[in-house]
Order: sequence, then structure tokens, then C-alpha cells
Amino acid sequence: MLSVKPKVLVLDSFDEEFFKQVQNYCEIVDETRESEVEILIVRSNTRVDRELLSRLPKLRLVITATHGEDHIDKQALAERGIPYHNAPVQSYDVAQGVMAYIFAFATNMVNADRLMKKGEWRKKELVGFRIEGKVLGIIGYGRIGREVARQALANGMKVIVYEKDPKMRRENSLPVVFVDRLEDLLSKSDIITIHVPLTDETKGMIGERELNMVKDGAYLINTARGGIVDEEALLKALEKGKLAGAALDVFQHQPPLINNSSGELAQHEKVIASPHSIAQTKEALRQKGDVVLKIIREYLGKS
Repeated sequence: MLSVKPKVLVLDSFDEEFFKQVQNYCEIVDETRESEVEILIVRSNTRVDRELLSRLPKLRLVITATHGEDHIDKQALAERGIPYHNAPVQSYDVAQGVMAYIFAFATNMVNADRLMKKGEWRKKELVGFRIEGKVLGIIGYGRIGREVARQALANGMKVIVYEKDPKMRRENSLPVVFVDRLEDLLSKSDIITIHVPLTDETKGMIGERELNMVKDGAYLINTARGGIVDEEALLKALEKGKLAGAALDVFQHQPPLINNSSGELAQHEKVIASPHSIAQTKEALRQKGDVVLKIIREYLGKS
């Protein structure tokens, strides 16, 4: 049974109000008191694996304030009978970030800023393109993929989707075109954006073979998980000009270091790089906190 005021360990960042509210239901402890922890709250930075679980003998509940669950060892939790919940509330925020990347590509905004900061006025070189009428290929059509489609359509883009789950197709209400083969999406899209979870099936899903199929001068966006894209293959595609550019919010090595492929990509002139932060809005962080609190209240039987 849970104690009257269960001990909770929060291993990732939330706003100040969240911590104040949590204390109405739980006692917040730090890692020096791991042996007492009954509720664990994380985001994607923390791997909930066997090693961590071995230090939490009284753990009764895990909450991850994320869409993705690849950082959660579900098998290890199941073996101990520990339930877990996620809080997938950032669909709008991720999609907003994807659109920001698209507009950055279209306007040459990042390159213009870099040049201006070096004191270089090179207006003639900074010719962009309209996104209206451009084809956006969405790989994965869950909550985030659907929201990306909605925002892209609102901006006049054409949207094609690769989604293997027939249920996702049946539930669609937007004027998008589904393709049955990934290669069809890759060859037809001006901009490709990835929205699948990292699994054994999707690991390395976009490799050298797939990148060779893309339209010359296309752009690639990855806000899902770093392991989905073969980073060495992506570097080659950028170097040889197959891709005009890429926008990456996630990397195989996080944080990216200088002596690996992630570091090379983060420093590459054709890459817009961000530290898994494009969906980290104030509103989303607040909403995550609200959902986590709701899960805690329900688990404790409080209204």
C-alpha cells in the first residue's frame, strides 16, 4: 500500500507551480532517498531501466511526461508489476516547431542570420521559396503527425503520409494522401518529416538506401528520435548535395559531442540543430504538469 503521503522523485524539469502542486499530494525527495521512492516522474532525459529500478525497491508508479516511451523498459516494469503512464500533450508544440523549420528553410532565415552576425550583407544569395504547393511527406501519423498535417495544410502545402497502421488511416479526417510504400513518399516529397517512435523496427529506418531515393534538393526534418536516422548516411547525403538541408531536434548521441556523427551534424552548415527543445513551450510544460498531477490524483483516489 502507498504511504499517507507517498515519496515522489522528479528527475527532469517542470515549472515551479508544478512542484508546489505536487506537494499537496506527495513528499518530494531527492536521489539520496531513492530507497523510499514510491512514485517516479521523468521526461525523455531519464532512462527508466533495470539499473535505475534496482535502486527503487518501493517503487509503485512511473509517470513519463512524454509522447515517446523508448526510454522506458516496459518489460522490467511489468516483471515488478509497476504500472506506468505517459502524458502526450505536446502535439501542437512539436508541429509548431516543424513548421518553424519549414519556414526557416523557405526563407533562408538561419543562413541570413549567420551571415549578418559575421557582418556580411549577401542579399542576392538568399533566395528562398514559397511553401504553398510544396509536398510535405509525413512518416508516422499519430497525434503529432496529424497535427503537423493540419498546420501544413493550413499553410497551403500538399501532404502525403506513410503510415502502416490501418486504424490511423481510418481515423483520418484531413485531405491528405496515403502512400503504401515508404519509397513513394521519399521520391515525391519536397520536405520529409519523421514522426514515428523509436522501436526495433524503426531504428535506422532512414538510411543510405532511403536517402538515395529522395528527390534531389529535398529537406529532412527529424523531431522524433535520433536513432531513426542513420547519421553517417545523412552526413553523406548532405555532403554530396542530395539533400539541400536538414533540421534536427534529436540526435543519436545526446548531447551531441564533437567527436561523433551527432556532433558533426550539429555543426554542419546545412543543418538547423536544436537540443530537443522545439516543443518545450511554457504552455506545454504547464500542461504536462497538469496531466501528471491528474494521474497522481487518480492513482491516490483523490478527485
